[in-house]
Amino acid sequence: MTANPTFDQPAPSLWEHIAELKPRLRKDVRIRVQYYRGERWYILHDESSGNFNRFNASAFQVIGRLNGDFSIQEILHLANTPQHQDQALKPEDIMQILALLHNAEVLRDGLPHSAQDIINRYTQAQHSRKKALNNPLSLRIPIFDPDQMLTHLAPLSRIIFSRAGLYVWIGIMLLASILAVANAQLITAAIGAKSLSTSEVVSFWILFPAIKILHELGHGMAVKAWGGEVHETGITLLVFMPVPYVNASAASAFRDKKRRVMVGAAGIFVEMLLAALGLFIWLLTEPGTIHDAALNIAILGSVSTLLFNGNPLLKFDGYYILEDQIEIPNLASRSARFYLYLMQKHILGLSDTRSPVTAAGEHAWFAFYGLASPIYRLTVLVSIALYLSTEFLIVGVILACWALFMQLLKPLIFTLLFLATSQRLEARRIRGFVALGAILVLCFGSLIVPMPLVTQAQGVITFNEKGNIHSTSDSFVKEVLVSSNSQVSSGELLLLLEDETLLTQQKALEARLSELQTQQFTAQQRSRIRGAMVTDDINAVTAELKEIASRINNLQVRSPLDGRFILHNPHELRGKFIRHGEILGYVIQDKKPTIRAAITQKSAGLLRDKPISIQVMLADQLGTPIQATLLREVPAGSKQLPSAALGALGGGYITVDTNDQSGLTATQKIFQLDLSLPEGTKTAGIGGRVYIRLNHGSEPLWKQWTRSTQQLLLSRLSI
Repeated sequence: MTANPTFDQPAPSLWEHIAELKPRLRKDVRIRVQYYRGERWYILHDESSGNFNRFNASAFQVIGRLNGDFSIQEILHLANTPQHQDQALKPEDIMQILALLHNAEVLRDGLPHSAQDIINRYTQAQHSRKKALNNPLSLRIPIFDPDQMLTHLAPLSRIIFSRAGLYVWIGIMLLASILAVANAQLITAAIGAKSLSTSEVVSFWILFPAIKILHELGHGMAVKAWGGEVHETGITLLVFMPVPYVNASAASAFRDKKRRVMVGAAGIFVEMLLAALGLFIWLLTEPGTIHDAALNIAILGSVSTLLFNGNPLLKFDGYYILEDQIEIPNLASRSARFYLYLMQKHILGLSDTRSPVTAAGEHAWFAFYGLASPIYRLTVLVSIALYLSTEFLIVGVILACWALFMQLLKPLIFTLLFLATSQRLEARRIRGFVALGAILVLCFGSLIVPMPLVTQAQGVITFNEKGNIHSTSDSFVKEVLVSSNSQVSSGELLLLLEDETLLTQQKALEARLSELQTQQFTAQQRSRIRGAMVTDDINAVTAELKEIASRINNLQVRSPLDGRFILHNPHELRGKFIRHGEILGYVIQDKKPTIRAAITQKSAGLLRDKPISIQVMLADQLGTPIQATLLREVPAGSKQLPSAALGALGGGYITVDTNDQSGLTATQKIFQLDLSLPEGTKTAGIGGRVYIRLNHGSEPLWKQWTRSTQQLLLSRLSI
């Protein structure tokens, strides 16, 4: 730990209670040394409980003298000798260290009752209660000691956490990655179609704890693989769901940094492996319970790793991995103190404040982490709140309000209290309030500055639909008579199709007609009724022959318009089997290509209320923006997409119904626009993707954010 520079000087009476105490560490407490970025750190190992605590060299000036020979007042004096001037300690620093040691129960005689004020202020138990308040979604309950069980699994652990085990894991991950990329559109659409139905909620509630049991088992086995001990496991109530945990703090005593990192990453390795296995099962099974459960395992194992466990911006596994990898202990708390130090020194002008930076390279990490972590944490909490609100409105609203309070209002309140009450600001209090006011004015002022208001959309190139060339029956392409990109005239023969079935049917009907015509004369001689029946049969066969002849004639595909003939895959078309109605090509007549775009309801509202200018970029000309003109807007919304390319299955951003294999049915209402490109614009052909930017002018940020929030609540909460 490092000394916290934000405490005010303790009251003299409080210091008098502890100044003459001579505490000492218990005999079963062992001290080990580790180095981070060349700096020496000390690990206190309580062998009776298996707990570990880490302190820096400054704190060890106190801990190293807790042998019963020195009073706390003497320790303060020795810690502030000239040779330790760069690590000088204050009385409040020593009180914090003693409180942490007292709560860790590593002091032999503890602290007397007369020192309860210190305990109440700095005790870790109080910190734990505060932590539960700060994060009501996470409450830890220890249950039993798993060390004996993990000892039995130690041989297996050493095999799994070996070089061979790592190679096997990497191989599985590579295969899963290849399959995920190859089926990305299908996976995206399947995930987009999921909802908070009762069956989905039950599935997640069953699978999530099961996955976490294996996750925590991975941590425990990793500790055992390198000779560590694990003496605590229990349950954490995470987002109201019971989730197992193990105390793998023994890894902090490993001298090898790679082993500490591997222990932290073990749970992530397990979850990623489960996600890969879930993906394999999902791809191999037909729709059903196992199929859906496999996808849920893949989602939980991958998403929870990327967004939570493996993300160092949250204090889960990824955070501790990063700490060990970059060798910066207590990264989160020291990053927060770094910004506090900057404000106190440069804004408030306090000269006695102390930087948490102790080694080269820490400035950049503190600056990045201290800003990125709270922003990401707030984003995750609000996202969870919105997700919960779709089914549990009250819970979601309470969680969102709590998140905003803890991440925004609470720091502001603490800042105001510090400015109003801190004894260190006696001569600089006005300066502090002026600085805070200036910052607030700057923040709120930025909300009223007009900023560009832009809508992004996608579309496809389209032309006159009368120019579509399509098959009139299931058939094979016999011959391509006109090459693609040629000018053609209306009625000109373009393709010859072949359908042996039609020719066979025609011959059979002709033979049947000849037979009926032969029977007709004899039947009329015998009976008028029999003759009439044969005549009716002849008429029916004749009608069928006319229909067959028409279909055979349609195998000669002709141009419906004058224009430029464009074929789909001209080099692969000859001999290809085509379905009835399949588009074979186009005859392009329009000089101005048209774009058919699909926009969401949010964008449609802006389109009606705000004047716009439109820029588009063709997929094959991404570096060249082109001005476009709005031709028309379909006034009514529809779930039918103009092209499958605009849906998630076709690489677009609009989620589609996975039950529709064509990929043309959206899960929400969309609105269609027709845009005109300048005359002479060269395009790659019909169906080419277009990226569209609708510019609605400028609008203050607060209006943009208010509108987005309203639309989000309307769409997510249906209010």
